[in-house]
Amino acid sequence: MNYNILLNEDILQELGKGLRQHRLNSNLTVKELSDKSGVSERTIIGFELGKKNITLMSFIEMLRALRLLNNLDGLFPEIPVISPLELIELEKKKRKRASN
Repeated sequence: MNYNILLNEDILQELGKGLRQHRLNSNLTVKELSDKSGVSERTIIGFELGKKNITLMSFIEMLRALRLLNNLDGLFPEIPVISPLELIELEKKKRKRASN
């Protein structure tokens, strides 16, 4: 799905639908997810329907309860870390223009 063309409200609905599908696939009721995550049933229902904007902390708790937290790796792929010393070495290796 191309999320770039969707409105924020549409993305919220898609996230809610996805969470609901994972909850159902895990054979959990709203009450069970609420008990496992500490997020109220009302909040979960509102989010699943795309009608309630929730906190990031609530979203994380629900993902943790559904054992989906590791899926966040797809959002933020690991980027190699370059130390300041390595940056200096890279600068030294750049080709220099010949001076007149």
